[in-house]
Amino acid sequence: MANERLEIGGFTADPQAPVAGFAPAGLPCFRALGADGTQVVAVLCRNEHPARLRAILRLIDEPDLPGLLRPLAQDVVVWSGSALRAVVYEAPPGPALLRPGQRAEPMREGDLIQNVVRPIGRALLTLGDLGLTHRGIRPDNLFRAGNGPVLLGDGFCTPPALAQPAAFEDPATAVCLPAGRGEGTIADDLYALGVTLVALAMGEWPLAGRDDAAVIRAKLEHGNLVAVVGENRLPGGIATLVRGLLAEDPARRPQPAELAGWPGTAKVRPVSARPLPRASRGLRIGKVEVRDLRSLAFALGRNWSEGAEALRSGAVAVWVERGLGQPVLAARLRELTGPLPRGDEPFDGTMCRAIAALDPHAPLFWQGKALMPDGIGAVLAETLLAPSPSGLPLAALDALIGDMVIARWASVPGERPHDAMALDRAARRYRLVWRNANLGSGPERLLYALNPALPCLSPLIAGEAAGTVPAALAALERRAGGLARGTLPIDRHLAAFIAVHMDGRLDDALAAVGAATTPAEAAVAAMAVFAQLQTTHRSAPMPALAGLLADLAMPALAQWRERARRERATAEAAAVAASGDLARLHALFADPQARARDSIAFAQARREAQEAAQAIARLRHDRAAREAEARRLGARLSHATGLVVLALTLLSLSGV
Repeated sequence: MANERLEIGGFTADPQAPVAGFAPAGLPCFRALGADGTQVVAVLCRNEHPARLRAILRLIDEPDLPGLLRPLAQDVVVWSGSALRAVVYEAPPGPALLRPGQRAEPMREGDLIQNVVRPIGRALLTLGDLGLTHRGIRPDNLFRAGNGPVLLGDGFCTPPALAQPAAFEDPATAVCLPAGRGEGTIADDLYALGVTLVALAMGEWPLAGRDDAAVIRAKLEHGNLVAVVGENRLPGGIATLVRGLLAEDPARRPQPAELAGWPGTAKVRPVSARPLPRASRGLRIGKVEVRDLRSLAFALGRNWSEGAEALRSGAVAVWVERGLGQPVLAARLRELTGPLPRGDEPFDGTMCRAIAALDPHAPLFWQGKALMPDGIGAVLAETLLAPSPSGLPLAALDALIGDMVIARWASVPGERPHDAMALDRAARRYRLVWRNANLGSGPERLLYALNPALPCLSPLIAGEAAGTVPAALAALERRAGGLARGTLPIDRHLAAFIAVHMDGRLDDALAAVGAATTPAEAAVAAMAVFAQLQTTHRSAPMPALAGLLADLAMPALAQWRERARRERATAEAAAVAASGDLARLHALFADPQARARDSIAFAQARREAQEAAQAIARLRHDRAAREAEARRLGARLSHATGLVVLALTLLSLSGV
């Protein structure tokens, strides 16, 4: 129930004590206590927006996290009838610095450098050493007590940057589906820090009141610095730092080590990149007029139908060649589009590759949506678990995975910050799993493989906290007695969850369950799966599950040829099931050695019966032959006897 206290890794959360302003994206957050009375906060994650579990586990094990509020524990709990991942954090030391829509006194330069820049620099330095990013730096996620240094709040209970407003993201990630922005790099965190410093130095959030499309368009047309800062004047030292943090080229941004000792450790570097060439005459894509390549790529990606028409017609290639003076790129576009006929022929793949050719740093655009390649897991969860008009439709996702669009996008020549070979391997793996119809594979398996934070979402154990295989087995045992008679206690979600958490070691056994032609065969195959799981994880006896499987599998005992064995197995089934030992139960129903002996004995008996039948047939044939011979000899003897009698009669008549 929602009112019950939640146990999370040694901490107890009270749902009656909500905490506002800490959890991102509106996630439920409650006060919690440790065993020693330590006050902490607990955040409940959403399954459709899975937490970054690998990062959370890595941070929990880290003893020192300067500048960060530490995650302390995590577990799966039941909240309002659903199994959800929960994360316990240190309690924030004070309120957030600046919330959306709030106006505050601008922070002074010394305060910003001493209590914001340096602590965040140390935090990013630590995260970088751990191979992690934060992706949640913004003014309402910085907490401090009094005038002390800030602590950076949660960035891990949702997919990366899900809660980030477009103003705090580079256009390449801001344009993506919020769930599909990907892990990114520390350079993305540095960019968000730059915008955060502008907000704190101004006393209000920049670009407030504009929608995401307007924010992205402003950054593309005017550049990051001008769009974010506008006509506001920043303190001299902060202005220099912000100029570097918002550099168009991520490689030109200051590194975390520089921030940790700013300004003494600052390095001299060019602060601005060469501006993109702009055409004197724009090209209209839908309602948007563009004058440079990056804006063109984004306009094509966001206005899919109009962009496809402009690309098909050759208008884009002509404008690139004449307006921007880039004949080589124009030729590349003509090569990509080719002499395709107009009409309803699919053009999505061509659009995707053409956009990648125009801007190698742009995200993957697909049917009017955008995502980073490593954001596909969270997009998959959102599409399958909470589809919405603003997300990626299932048909589009199916084409994206089935046609290996990620690999084709990555193969387009250009200096993109992605490993094309690694993406090709990943795309092939995704398609292989997605298209595999075997039980334990398909979309469900890809869902769990790409989102390790998800608990098992099988309807068979709905409302149970099952984040591991042993927990799923225990939940299934609790639910088995309430399942309808004849229900096979394994479905595609449970099978996929098992397959992923067992690293594919039970793939063949799971496929055998799905390939069974009768409920009895499926039950026996399921016994093999659960028996291996029970043995591997040393799980407690499961009599309810065993009884359900035994009941389903009883018709399989009719396959035993030996009557005594069949009768003995039927008599023992109930007792073995009651023991909850699934290995013994499976051996009773499907012991391969006993099956082999039964088959051998049956074959031997059949051969002996055939030999006996042949012997009887031979005896019958021999008897019939003897009777025929006897009849023939009797007839000859009778004939001879008649002749003798006739001769004697003639002799007597002749007086001899």
